[in-house]
Amino acid sequence: MRNNYFLTKLISSFLVLLIVTSSTFVLLRTLPGGPFDSEKKLPPAIKENIEKKYQLDQPIQTQYLSYMKNILRFDLGPSYFYTGKTVNEIISKSFPFSLKIGSMSLIFTVIVSLGLAVFLFRRKNQLSSKIINLLLYASVGVPMFLLGAVLIIFFSVQLSLFPAALLEKPTSYILPVLTLSIPSIAFLTKLMVETMNETNSSMFVRNATINNINPGIILNKYIVKNSLIPFITAIGPIAAFMITGSFVVESIYSIPGMGRMFVLSIINRDYPLICGLTLIYTMILISINMLIDFIYPFLDKRIKI
Repeated sequence: MRNNYFLTKLISSFLVLLIVTSSTFVLLRTLPGGPFDSEKKLPPAIKENIEKKYQLDQPIQTQYLSYMKNILRFDLGPSYFYTGKTVNEIISKSFPFSLKIGSMSLIFTVIVSLGLAVFLFRRKNQLSSKIINLLLYASVGVPMFLLGAVLIIFFSVQLSLFPAALLEKPTSYILPVLTLSIPSIAFLTKLMVETMNETNSSMFVRNATINNINPGIILNKYIVKNSLIPFITAIGPIAAFMITGSFVVESIYSIPGMGRMFVLSIINRDYPLICGLTLIYTMILISINMLIDFIYPFLDKRIKI
């Protein structure tokens, strides 16, 4: 059963990758304009030579087959905008920045979300709980670019505590991590509290209370543990988003990560770089979701794979 499930997940993941890669490739080449169309038009002969160099003069099906063959060899092709650089090189240089900030943000988000959820659950109807709930609701709706600007103004300009851009020293990570984490913390905390309230009204928790089991054991072993599945499920896309880099956060703080490169690749209409970054993002999202699927049985013995 486990082997069949794993094989099914692999096949479905491969199909998702194929669909995403093919759709991205076709859509980019069917949209109006091209990668070498600009306000200052190139002479026809030069433009023709450039398109011939990158095989853009070939039929789209020929370009697609050539691109898919290169992907199977883990070759994402040359960048159209960054002359002399391949997409593989650009991703290998930008991904570590996104991975480091994303990992730090994810760990911080999970720890703070669980801690806040337990705190709010244990202190229902208290003033501190109401204030924190109000802040969480406000944080969910605040745009990330506005949150980043407020943090820079307050902590960098007014207090001069943390650098406003780049990653030159350890304190440079604090503001990007906070900007990336706060909306996710608000969402995950609210989700966890609601799930814990539902679990608290279940029959097995009532039975445990009637049998005078220690309240701490009831909270940790019965309520928190049985409320983790929705929490873990929501972490999947959030983790992929954080690890691959937030477009907004990396642009605000001038971080040369994948998110910022993705924005620049769209502006520059760099087809291979757009396709390569989309492929990497999809692979990370699929991998994280598969990992979460295999975690479920450890959280709930009733789930079989």
